[in-house]
Amino acid sequence: MPAARGAGRDRRGKDGTPSTAPASAPAAERRALASSATPTARPRRSPAVCAKTPDLPVGEPFASACAPPPASAVEERLRQDLAARLDHTPGLTAVRLARPFFEHLEAWPDIVLPELRVAIEYDSTGRHGLEHVGRREEADRRKDRALRAAGWEVIRIRTGRLPPLGPYDLCVAGLTRGTVDQLLDRLREIRGPFLVDAYLREAPPTAAAG
Repeated sequence: MPAARGAGRDRRGKDGTPSTAPASAPAAERRALASSATPTARPRRSPAVCAKTPDLPVGEPFASACAPPPASAVEERLRQDLAARLDHTPGLTAVRLARPFFEHLEAWPDIVLPELRVAIEYDSTGRHGLEHVGRREEADRRKDRALRAAGWEVIRIRTGRLPPLGPYDLCVAGLTRGTVDQLLDRLREIRGPFLVDAYLREAPPTAAAG
């Protein structure tokens, strides 16, 4: 008895491997078989968390071995201007976080005020207008959330028409003589005038006038 048509035919795919589906199988079934034969992709590995962060309580400030240097001369000037007005522990560059932020269990504010638990950031759009916008703005928001979850508050000094991201942000045209005064007022809003004024290096204007 002759064999059924196509039964003895060696069916192979374009790559030369034998076909797993019979000739009479519907197209949908053949596609299903082909997809089941495709190897599954390996799961993506989570990035390793940097081991240099010291084992400190969440929210503890410290001097980080990984913190980058000041990003601009303006940022360094702001740091010096604020230090001339407000007494605080110098040299601290990071805050311990509860969860990793870009592969680190720490965040690096531009200025760390440990006595007040306030982090200060100086934001500009940069030379090419690309800083702190788009995905970088979302990274700023994530950083702020991580710091607040660690018990800190954040003040961002936003320049170049950057909109505020948080309730205490300052939108300014640039760093001027009055910027530090505005910053001190924001600190008083957050922590209260009695606590903030206790760290002033000079008497506040109202007290000096009286």
